[in-house]
Amino acid sequence: MKREFPLPLNINCDGLSQKRITELADRLSLHFADVKIFGDDIVATRPLSLNHYEAAWQIIDRYGVKAA
Repeated sequence: MKREFPLPLNINCDGLSQKRITELADRLSLHFADVKIFGDDIVATRPLSLNHYEAAWQIIDRYGVKAA
């Protein structure tokens, strides 16, 4: 049985400074195998586990940004 992981997170960081965007990406890289910054957006893929995925949502909430 193949294990399915959640979809990638697309995080819109409008309103954050580039320093805060980089800081958020660094924190997310502890929970995802692949984190990339595209201007004011971060895309995080391949969570290390479901617990890591859930922890990432808590981090995102603290930064006050929107994710889908």
